Amino acid sequence: MTIPSHATQFTFQTDWVDRRGIFLVLAFYLGGLGAGLYIMSLYFNFFAGLVTGFLIVLVGKSGAHLIFLGRPLRVWRGFAKPQSSWISRGLIAIFLFLIPAALQLASSLPAFSWLPWASDNLALQVFVFIGAFALMAYTGFALAAVRAIPAWNTSMIPVIFITYSILGGAGLSLGMLSGIENNVDMHLVETIVTWLLIIVAVLIGIYLWATYYTTPAGTRSVMEMIKGKASPFFLGGMVVLGLALPLCVGIISLTVSPVPPPVAVIASACELIGGFSMRYSIFKAGIYAPVI
Repeated sequence: MTIPSHATQFTFQTDWVDRRGIFLVLAFYLGGLGAGLYIMSLYFNFFAGLVTGFLIVLVGKSGAHLIFLGRPLRVWRGFAKPQSSWISRGLIAIFLFLIPAALQLASSLPAFSWLPWASDNLALQVFVFIGAFALMAYTGFALAAVRAIPAWNTSMIPVIFITYSILGGAGLSLGMLSGIENNVDMHLVETIVTWLLIIVAVLIGIYLWATYYTTPAGTRSVMEMIKGKASPFFLGGMVVLGLALPLCVGIISLTVSPVPPPVAVIASACELIGGFSMRYSIFKAGIYAPVI
């Protein structure tokens, strides 16, 4: 009897990253980014950020999910198994966020001034936060539930994905606010972004160290991110563009002098590239451990 190669060798996960799978990575990224932007914009009282975050989820994430699923008319079936499917839970999380966010935004528009609630309604804010947190968290939990891939099956993954979503929202807020007249405390925004960059850098370092010393498959995944096919995204996209460059700009802005708005916008764009690169490289380096 011939033993299948995946039973004795390391096997790369491809369904969630190659070919149409890239749209799933994009959907996960846009969901976290849009939710993170919405939450940070609520904190900064930044209406344009609220609208942008809402649209990123409504159009970007939802559209990428539809392309990945391939059969839009059968998408309703994705809601049928929340007890066992993270795809179902993800679709539900989209609506948990979009519905209260839409109600909140509508009350801010003159055309809907007749609505019996205000945008700062506490109940709406609570439901929006729950939906946004679900969007930011479920991707990490979906990966952590895959026991056959040691690099994913760790409690660090949800923490990293949630933190990166908040960082993405804060970084995009900074880019959108730079160079325009607003009532937002830009020093506060820059401080939040800088500290979040430091936090995610520490989390990534802990994740790499812990994963490397778990199992041979975990070691292989880390090496794939550092030296393999995922390394251009991990080292170039995430470490250099997504962390090092924005962190340098943030430190200079907070300790030396405020940087020009175009520099802040470029740093924000680099951070966004880093957020996608982080997710892509972790998906790309997902390796199934041999059964035998």
